[in-house]
Amino acid sequence: MNKKGFTLIELLIVVAIIGIVAAIAIPNLLTALQKGKQKATMGDIKSIGTAVESYITDMSIAPETIDNSPAYLVPFHIKKMPPADGWGFAFQYARDAANFDIYSVGSGGRDGVLDGWSSYGTYIVTSLAGFDLDIIFSNGSFVYGPKTK
Repeated sequence: MNKKGFTLIELLIVVAIIGIVAAIAIPNLLTALQKGKQKATMGDIKSIGTAVESYITDMSIAPETIDNSPAYLVPFHIKKMPPADGWGFAFQYARDAANFDIYSVGSGGRDGVLDGWSSYGTYIVTSLAGFDLDIIFSNGSFVYGPKTK
């Protein structure tokens, strides 16, 4: 009998090779997805910060809030406010209580928790751990986040 086809051993070897390749590729894919969320969050925070800077130029003080209830920034300083960071958490915003032209915009990263963020936007560094790393933009530049410390 001269039948064409694959033997069971050949199929098991192919499945094993696919399994090994998947074991190597999936962690890299998950890391790339988290990096993409992190970079998108940084871009959105920078856009919000630029809109706040534009508002400060016009009004000489930072807005009280960045939400759209009283339309502080939309549509004159930013066309559309980003609804959330890359992980789906709301952006944090604070204006200094004494100096109204000092502001901070932040994201808690993957865990959504801003460690050390106070109501005035000051920040105390507690860790530099992976994608849970907080991202803070204050007064025109990133003060804490990936590759800032």
